[in-house]
Amino acid sequence: MKKIYLLALTSVLFGLLGVNTSQLLAAESARPKQRIENRKPHTEYAYLNNYDVGKTLSDYEQNISCYPSKSNVKAKIYQTWIHRGIALQKLKKYQESIVCLDLALAVKPDLEQAWYRRGIALSHLQNYRQAFVAYNHALKLNPQEYTTWYNQALTLEKLGVYNEAISAYQQAIELNPELYSAWYNRGQILDRLGKTDNALLAYQKAIKIKPDYYQSWYALGNLLARNHQTQEAIQTYHQLLEIAPDEYRAWYNQGNLYLQSKQYQLAIAAYQKALKIKPDYYQAWNNQGAALEKSQQPKEALKYYSKALQVNPQYHKALNNRRRLLLKLSNLGN
Repeated sequence: MKKIYLLALTSVLFGLLGVNTSQLLAAESARPKQRIENRKPHTEYAYLNNYDVGKTLSDYEQNISCYPSKSNVKAKIYQTWIHRGIALQKLKKYQESIVCLDLALAVKPDLEQAWYRRGIALSHLQNYRQAFVAYNHALKLNPQEYTTWYNQALTLEKLGVYNEAISAYQQAIELNPELYSAWYNRGQILDRLGKTDNALLAYQKAIKIKPDYYQSWYALGNLLARNHQTQEAIQTYHQLLEIAPDEYRAWYNQGNLYLQSKQYQLAIAAYQKALKIKPDYYQAWNNQGAALEKSQQPKEALKYYSKALQVNPQYHKALNNRRRLLLKLSNLGN
């Protein structure tokens, strides 16, 4: 494997006011990345049809054991173990699923689909090292399966092996160029590693393939904001909010950019949108207070600092802002 390269994420800070304008983590990191679990039937063995899968699930809900009765001679066939393993995964019985898959592999060690499914089960159990081994076995048997490369890339990402993860995503993309989530995930790693130009291209490619993929719009906006491309970032957030108007973090980030560029009324409007969606968003209460203060509305600003402290009494930025503004108003009164 190549060496591991780690880079800390950077954030955007603003002004002398206690204002939190650091960009939030990209939406996909707040929402766990999804593995590709189901794929087209493999010629290695016959998949169950929908009726049989439903019946299998019903049969195993009561008795989840992978050990067949003595009379069940057919259960010795590796296909049966595979079907049981898949059924158990659909029931989220991942450890039991591994037992079935191992029984299939004991009969047929070169069964690519069993190694693939074993990797999925281990990933769900957060045993990423063993998941990597399972996916690696599957790829040796079938290197042309993009779903395995994609899931292997997710696993490598979890292990912090970012350059290897980029390579695995690239393999998935070469096999399926329209796999927009691979472009997006690849962009996120490149972004972490400071390769912003390549990350930008990856995000843009994901958007080109799937224009309503708001996670990529969000990540692109964050990248542009960190690169001080303020107007481009604002426009990107605007595009995102056309697709996902309830994405409060985009409203908040857009507000931060308006605040940085001294467009205080637009900042206030953006923060209000974020707060309407998420009323306990204390950072937005504080930052709206800062925008009001900057627009010469100190008494209104004081209300927003106080509201931020109602939501989070330990939020030191709002606490400092409120104290400072109270002192300023007191001096003006004298």
